[in-house]
Amino acid sequence: MTDIKQYSASDRRATTIRLWLLASGAFIFGTGGFVIAGLLPSIADSFTISISTASLLITVYALVFAVGAPLIAMVTSRVPRTVLIATGLAVGTFGTILAAFVPTFELMIAARVIGALGAAAYVPAATGAAAAIAEPGKQGRAVALVTGGFTAATALGAPLGTAIGSIGTWHLSLWLVGALGVLALVAIMSVLRGIPAPDPLTVRERFAPLASLRIGTVLLTILLIVAGQYSAYTFFGAVQDRATGGSGLVLSLLLFVYGASATVGNIAAGTLVDRFGNRRVLNVAVAVLIVAFIVMPFTASTLVGAIITIAVWGLSAWAALLALQVRVVAVSPGAIAWSTSAVFIGIALSAPLGSFAIHALGVHFLTLGVAAVVVLAAIVGEVSHWLQSRHERRLAAV
Repeated sequence: MTDIKQYSASDRRATTIRLWLLASGAFIFGTGGFVIAGLLPSIADSFTISISTASLLITVYALVFAVGAPLIAMVTSRVPRTVLIATGLAVGTFGTILAAFVPTFELMIAARVIGALGAAAYVPAATGAAAAIAEPGKQGRAVALVTGGFTAATALGAPLGTAIGSIGTWHLSLWLVGALGVLALVAIMSVLRGIPAPDPLTVRERFAPLASLRIGTVLLTILLIVAGQYSAYTFFGAVQDRATGGSGLVLSLLLFVYGASATVGNIAAGTLVDRFGNRRVLNVAVAVLIVAFIVMPFTASTLVGAIITIAVWGLSAWAALLALQVRVVAVSPGAIAWSTSAVFIGIALSAPLGSFAIHALGVHFLTLGVAAVVVLAAIVGEVSHWLQSRHERRLAAV
């Protein structure tokens, strides 16, 4: 896990450049993770397997990331942040390039494991580094910028990769992601310097967040929102098939709408959280997200209706997740890596959760089940706020 030591940057321009470089790495990993969803049919045909089997590429990646993030943070606590960030990006890029060349599905799974390990090293370190180098009072915006690189991948990387895969082959999409990773790695190794090192923690201290109900409820809220909204994203093409009419290019357009709105929601939420606090932003965003999922079975019957609802979905979902990431930083900076694990456990659970909802409700009404999960997330989120408020009152009394 990455601890955060905040200080005022003497050179705002240099700080901004470093934050954008950290965001570029998050963009690479986001693209590598999200693009597979749009390429599953092509990959399944290439290896002569079912789409269900091919979806293991997403599940395995998410599970390895979820387990690896806290463990890697534990064993690399004394590694300089620049070294850890560069190494994570190098390993992740290697895994992506390897996945484009392997001759069998089993070897592609192994390549995805390598890529996930690189992401598990990079993302928590980059998120902690963003808060560490930010100016006081601007930590929310700094974290939003770096995580915005991850969400921007849904706006540009995933739809672009899907479009390239439909024109050429899925191998070409992965080669593109690998090339971007090499460029980002060169830039980071050339410019990124002087990232504050985290304070060393014992093993007991590192696992302490999991024993805290205050932190556990925040992590559970993140997991539920991610599992819910990614259930709709994993089966994006099937849920939106009435609007796309089976067109890969229209599907790429809708993926772009989702990603662009997610990026806007993520970045805007950073400023709003700094001004209004994470609770208010979270509650408003979750309420809007629930409404979007309830009406989606009806609005997605037309292209215009699908575009509007998907835009609201992306905007509100990622605003809620940003508010929760800032809450994690406020409650326990040492829990950053655990929050990353919560995100990817949620992604890993999204496919079976979505499959269950499709079986129970039908593919076009999947989002009604998703809405129920998000309602549960809202309840847990309020419990987490109440627990933190009670903790702060006790500290004030003392």
